[in-house]
Amino acid sequence: MPRPRSKSRDDLISSAMGVFWENGFNATSIEDLVASSGVGRGGIYSDFGGKEELFLACLEAYRARFADPAIQILTSGSNGLKSIEAYFDYFIALHENRGMPGPGCFIANTMTELAPQHADALRIVNAHSAQLKSAFAKAIRQATSASGNPIDKGEISEIAEFLVTSSQGLWSYGKSITDIRVLKRFKATLLNLLYHRLGRPKLNGI
Repeated sequence: MPRPRSKSRDDLISSAMGVFWENGFNATSIEDLVASSGVGRGGIYSDFGGKEELFLACLEAYRARFADPAIQILTSGSNGLKSIEAYFDYFIALHENRGMPGPGCFIANTMTELAPQHADALRIVNAHSAQLKSAFAKAIRQATSASGNPIDKGEISEIAEFLVTSSQGLWSYGKSITDIRVLKRFKATLLNLLYHRLGRPKLNGI
């Protein structure tokens, strides 16, 4: 029989996510999670078995709450380049709203801290990266179709992977700077590289 879950489970994930997102896995203690959530140690162990299980639940919740809506931006638009721009704007706004230096991307933070030594964390990180690459590739195909400047599948895959790497690096860089305009300039430069490759005019104001 599955063990019962406490009513505080979802609230605990929400509060713990902020702590893990800000501090990472290793620097977060059970006492930190108790203090942030108001849930006792017994409640944490009853619902999740410990810090590791709670961290993974928070990482999955982050994907659903923040990463998946951003990917939806890439896949649901009708203008591929505008969709890519909107994706970057989404996370830049997230950093701006939370204050600079920003928190980075929880998934990107996990990629560098925990994923290399933790199989479950690596699985979640790789699943997100694959999903994001696929979404970027769709937006690029849409953009090349509209531009009349076709690009072969191999180059589309390479550009999509470059965008995944660039975006994760950008959010990590945002953890060490205080001026949101730096992220905005990075986004503009990146988009202009794409516009140039597709033979399109530069973004306005750049």
